[in-house]
Amino acid sequence: MAQTVQLEKTVQQLIEQYTQAVQDALVGGKAAALPAEEHVDTLLQQLNQELEQQISARTADWQRAEAWLHSLVQTTQDAVISIDQHGRIILFNPAAERMFGYTQAEVMGQKVNMLMPEPYAREHDSYIAHYERTGEAHAIGRIRSVTARRKTGELFPIELSVTESRTEAEVRYSAFIRDISEKVQLQERLLERERLAAIGTTAATFAHEVGNPLNGMSLTAQILERRLAKRPEQVEDNIITPLRTLMSEIRRLSLLLDEFRTLARRQTLYCKPLQLAQLVTDVLTTEAPEFESAGVQVTQHVPPDLPLISADSEKLKQVLLNLCKNAVEAMPQGGTLSVRVTHVGSYLHLDISDTGVGIPDGVDIFEPFVTTKAQGTGLGLTITRQILAAHHGSLTCHSTPGQGTMVAVTLPIAQPKTSG
Repeated sequence: MAQTVQLEKTVQQLIEQYTQAVQDALVGGKAAALPAEEHVDTLLQQLNQELEQQISARTADWQRAEAWLHSLVQTTQDAVISIDQHGRIILFNPAAERMFGYTQAEVMGQKVNMLMPEPYAREHDSYIAHYERTGEAHAIGRIRSVTARRKTGELFPIELSVTESRTEAEVRYSAFIRDISEKVQLQERLLERERLAAIGTTAATFAHEVGNPLNGMSLTAQILERRLAKRPEQVEDNIITPLRTLMSEIRRLSLLLDEFRTLARRQTLYCKPLQLAQLVTDVLTTEAPEFESAGVQVTQHVPPDLPLISADSEKLKQVLLNLCKNAVEAMPQGGTLSVRVTHVGSYLHLDISDTGVGIPDGVDIFEPFVTTKAQGTGLGLTITRQILAAHHGSLTCHSTPGQGTMVAVTLPIAQPKTSG
């Protein structure tokens, strides 16, 4: 660089000398002596070579920077999507392909609103036009949490950061996108646990305050029933019937209190390696007479070579019994109960489906005290979810009114113990 500066100074001096010589000649004076032509050519050649070397070095630096940037965009785990000022996709990196399910060839040149749900898809073009016209930015320069749409139509939450790059020839907008589905699910689980903990505390107090008087009522009713049974000829039916109704209601309230206590009690697990296929077979075999009497046929798709899970067999059996019981009760006229277990990655998926009445729209069956049963408490699925959460598992549901319901249980497979 220093050599180039010196060459430039020397050439500048030569130019000044030639300029002065021309001016002197124009006014009729004696022209100053000029450097030899060979000397000038040598200086110009040296300057040209130095400039060429600098251009070559800067070009190499630019190419390295471009290659690094390309590698960064291609390997980052966040989706990177660029569009032109008309909203057409001009960059779609591999992470975007994995996230949205489209190949690069499918989206290049297409409008980016194909990746958005309504009403954002419909409004996106007008937003770009408004920004181009007024400069008022709603998304550019900030991080926003919005909803995106995969190729399958599935909607999922994302964090979106949009930047603008403007040149004389064109305007481009680039979006850096992160799938936050797991983050949102984790937040929802934490909120659910906090809410259940609060409900559990209230339930424990309620169970304690109501339990003792209810036990006294139950004992009194039982004593009264025994005494009346000894004198049947002196007892009228209008006394026996209300008494039996009272005892039935006391038993129902006692069961409700038991569920309250279970909800309030921290789940203590006694886990050991467990073959889920065997547990499913045992439960279905035990409950077979109940299913048959209810007119329910059972189909079972459980591979025998599933990996082991680490679980409390009694608690997991309680989960399976509760879910199967719910399915059977949803088919008062009989139907089909399907149980399927699959192995995907590091999880086992247990799906229980029925052909029953389904769940009415707008009903959240996982909400505590919400039930579709005439005699239900609305706590069964809450407790079931609590047990599965203690196993680091999950429970979800999909239902179509009038066609049936499928509940999906996910459980992690047992991790092999490492020595040392």
